[in-house]
Amino acid sequence: MKSFDSRKWLGFVIGSTAVILMICGVCVFILDPFFHYREPANDLIYGTIVRNDSGEGYMNSGIVRNFDFNAVIAGSSMVENFKTSEFDNLFCGGGRIKAVKLPQSGGSFKEVNTICSRAFMYQPDLKIVLRSMDLSMIDMDKDTDNNGYDKMLYYLDDDNRLNDLNYLLNKEAILRGCGLNVIMATIRHRERFSFDSYGNWNDSFSFGKEEVLASYERTVRTDEIILLSDADRKRIRENIEQNVTTLAKEYPNTRFIYFMTPYSICYWDSLKQNGRLQKAIQEQEEVIELLLSCENIELYSFCDNFELICDLDHYRDIAHYSEDINSQMLKWIAGGKYRITADNYREYLDRISSFYETYDYNKIFRQAFP
Repeated sequence: MKSFDSRKWLGFVIGSTAVILMICGVCVFILDPFFHYREPANDLIYGTIVRNDSGEGYMNSGIVRNFDFNAVIAGSSMVENFKTSEFDNLFCGGGRIKAVKLPQSGGSFKEVNTICSRAFMYQPDLKIVLRSMDLSMIDMDKDTDNNGYDKMLYYLDDDNRLNDLNYLLNKEAILRGCGLNVIMATIRHRERFSFDSYGNWNDSFSFGKEEVLASYERTVRTDEIILLSDADRKRIRENIEQNVTTLAKEYPNTRFIYFMTPYSICYWDSLKQNGRLQKAIQEQEEVIELLLSCENIELYSFCDNFELICDLDHYRDIAHYSEDINSQMLKWIAGGKYRITADNYREYLDRISSFYETYDYNKIFRQAFP
């Protein structure tokens, strides 16, 4: 009987591992599932590779490096259901508009600003940036990084090919690119990658009052009224200036379009229950005044579209609305509806304050559970 040779076994294991890793790396390079090296190959079908996870960061980095575009739709999950085909048609204005969608689910203002900044690095003459202003993220610290975005992208946007091993041997790229997505989507002749479907989650959820209330835990009403403190104002100002207005000032020839996200009436109920309703409206006031100081920023808010806000059939939870609302918002913005200006923002704030302070929130639950 031959004796066991541990050195040969170790060499076999190391050699086999190296070969497997090399094959994986070559597959990732050829298939390039996150577009790090090139646009999608015509003979491959990428499908909807990423939906609502950190992989959007990898995908967005490849998109801004390698795609041809002159407009950007960026933001959190509030923009994932936008369709660039609709945007291009509505905002062309007689000229060519070719938009890419760069969503980051749960993305903070800092994360969204990071990807917008990177878009300008590769396309400095962007015509339009459409971006969500999530009400729930206004009061965050200026350096909040919910998805580890900066750490994720540090090696993707430089010219050092050595650290590309982080991409070529990345588990997400290997599994999604070589195993579960590109190859299988191509074999099965699935839908090709498009910015209408990229990140879109509309068909993965049910909408309506029952869905919203099933996910909403209503707290006991407090008598305390919480208002904006000086520290709050400072934090909001730093967040907006660093992550929103600075970029607009740096690119004065670009049209920046921001919109306040139209969360449902249950979101406003949660604010009322927690005594934070007036604080939330004061937060909007701070943001509005900062944004209106930039001439190339257009600001829209649908928070006073009370018919929309109070119709839970449009929502899957207290915040997320259906793709029909995304389409309608594009039409409203293109038509200049619901725009906030220096002349009307005080009236707007008074209107939403009066409505949400006096609204009979209990009827939501009486109607749901008669």
